Amino acid sequence: MTDDLLKEVIMKKTRNESLAWSPDSQQGYTRNRIERACTENRPVLRKFAEWLSDVQDLAPGSITVRLGSACSFVDGLTTCSGMDCARTFQALTPEGVESFFVRYGKHHGLGSRRNMSSGMRLFLTFAFSQGWVSRELSDAVPSLPSYRLSGLPRGPSEEELSILLRPPWEGRCQRRDRAIVYLLATYGVRRGQVSALQLEDIDWKAKAIVFTAHKRGKAIHHVLTPAVAESLADYLQNERPTRQCGDVFLRQTPPHLRLSPGAISALVKSRMKRCGLPPWSPHALRHAFATRLLRADQSVKAIADLLGHRSLATVAVYAKVDHTRLREVALDWPEVAA
Repeated sequence: MTDDLLKEVIMKKTRNESLAWSPDSQQGYTRNRIERACTENRPVLRKFAEWLSDVQDLAPGSITVRLGSACSFVDGLTTCSGMDCARTFQALTPEGVESFFVRYGKHHGLGSRRNMSSGMRLFLTFAFSQGWVSRELSDAVPSLPSYRLSGLPRGPSEEELSILLRPPWEGRCQRRDRAIVYLLATYGVRRGQVSALQLEDIDWKAKAIVFTAHKRGKAIHHVLTPAVAESLADYLQNERPTRQCGDVFLRQTPPHLRLSPGAISALVKSRMKRCGLPPWSPHALRHAFATRLLRADQSVKAIADLLGHRSLATVAVYAKVDHTRLREVALDWPEVAA
């Protein structure tokens, strides 16, 4: 191998490792998004990111999403006006806000429109704190109708879960994938909690497992079931790469970094495909877990605790899938008198 080729291989490996997911890399995603914005807008967007963290107290993942929408909003307006950010927003009118959102909505789906709506409101609130706009300008952002508890939690049925957990397990990391799917299906935890699982979180003697708090919720304590214990022990003893770190689930390729939440989603969907099931996400297994608890006559308080939610209102939507209880409270349809 020539010196130039060797240098190129080393540089590529270093670059891939620097871009690899890690617990702290979310801030890197935020910085990279700012660097893709117009040069003159970057200082304002950095200040906006700090404001989202310090004033709004948003989680790193939420900051990345809201900042991405704000970058498109700010770049789009300043490009059209030909002025700097401060003067552009000082001249902005409610009609201009609505016009930008309508143009954006023509080329994006509902999810992207919702993200843009939230990002625009947050940036206009930030702009008010800078003295560029009036407080009421954020009200000009069009609202998208959203009705609380209007949706229905969807997840695999008991029969589909049985198929999902049934052997054989295929793939390069079948022991790891099996342990992850068992954790998600058995405890209804989030993919981020599985990604963050540490060796010290598993108490083999007490037969207990703890998942860290997520989204400002509560830590979750569960009994370590025999099936989960067996799958974890099989992975840790026979497949987990040898690396001195506390992370349970690691990438199979060097440098064996912690497995990212995105990778967990990918492996779950791959497993679903192999089993001939719909491409359910890890969160669908959480819905199935909550529904299973409700049908087992568990209280809403118990379900909230096992899901790590602080608010009972967050799990109220699951009452809609308990068809047996809903039939009990349904009124008979009045007969029309002849």
